[in-house]
This record gives sequence, structure tokens and C-alpha cells, in this order.
Amino acid sequence: MQILNVFTVFLLVVMSFAMVVAVPVLYASGEDSGRSNRLILLGSAVWVGLVLLNWGMSIFVA
Repeated sequence: MQILNVFTVFLLVVMSFAMVVAVPVLYASGEDSGRSNRLILLGSAVWVGLVLLNWGMSIFVA
């Protein structure tokens, strides 16, 4: 179970880094703002899901 918790933390860190890089780039590009907004919302939803998954995993590990 500890390995799975470490994996979820790793995924959360990778996703956080991707969002830090991608969000300003997507906002700076003036092309197809609807597609950019959908990508940002999808990334945010995945990030929130990973936070909740990590929280759930930490309950079982602790």
C-alpha cells in the first residue's frame, strides 16, 4: 500500500508541474480559447481527483 501512496504523490507532483507550465502557455496563446479553457478545466479536474485519491490513500497508509 505504501508504494501506491508514493505513486499517487509522484503523479500529483508531475501533474502540478504540468499545470504550472501549461496554464500560462494556454492563456498566452490567443488561438482557440475554447479548447484552451477545456484543457485547463480537464487538467484542474484531474489534479483535484489526484489530491482526493492521495488523501484517501493516506488514510489507509497511516
